[in-house]
Amino acid sequence: MEEVVIVDAVRSPIGKRGGGLSNSHSVDLLGAVQSALFTRTGMDPKEVGQVVGGCVGQVGMQTMNVTRTAWLTAGLPIEVAATTVDAQCGSSQQATNLAYALVASGTVDSAIGCGVELMSQVGFGATIPKEPNAGSPVNRNYFEHFEMTSQFEGSERIADHWEITRDDCDAFGKLSQDRAARAWSEDRFATQI
Repeated sequence: MEEVVIVDAVRSPIGKRGGGLSNSHSVDLLGAVQSALFTRTGMDPKEVGQVVGGCVGQVGMQTMNVTRTAWLTAGLPIEVAATTVDAQCGSSQQATNLAYALVASGTVDSAIGCGVELMSQVGFGATIPKEPNAGSPVNRNYFEHFEMTSQFEGSERIADHWEITRDDCDAFGKLSQDRAARAWSEDRFATQI
């Protein structure tokens, strides 16, 4: 197994619904981040063996292999393969895991793990078919094995199981926001954004 190292990490600023990035196109946002990686590292993009991107909402501007479309729209080499994976909320993490595995296995010498989700443009639930003949994402056989549970109901069940209270969640949320504010004030994101 090959030794794998992370050369650099780049991201866009954190956005919010209706915020400064909300009118962006997913392809442009991801392509800018992909390009920035080469500006920062000085690496030749032709040396990349594979780009793996994660995206949950693969509909509209995020369909048709958004990772590859972003790569090409940014003017990066057509010779480099790129693919998009959907592992729901863990899509970008899964993309990074797959990029790691490609390098570790010796399949490629270098890979990029990335992802995009522009929820101001492609909102929650956008991939659920609205046309009556489009079909359901799951069929009746699924329900013979699993109960369809929403994220909201699932989070309530997890909280009950682990005895996590609303106050615990609020305190953790505040701690996270405080840490983010401190990191911004200390310029800790300057090397990433």
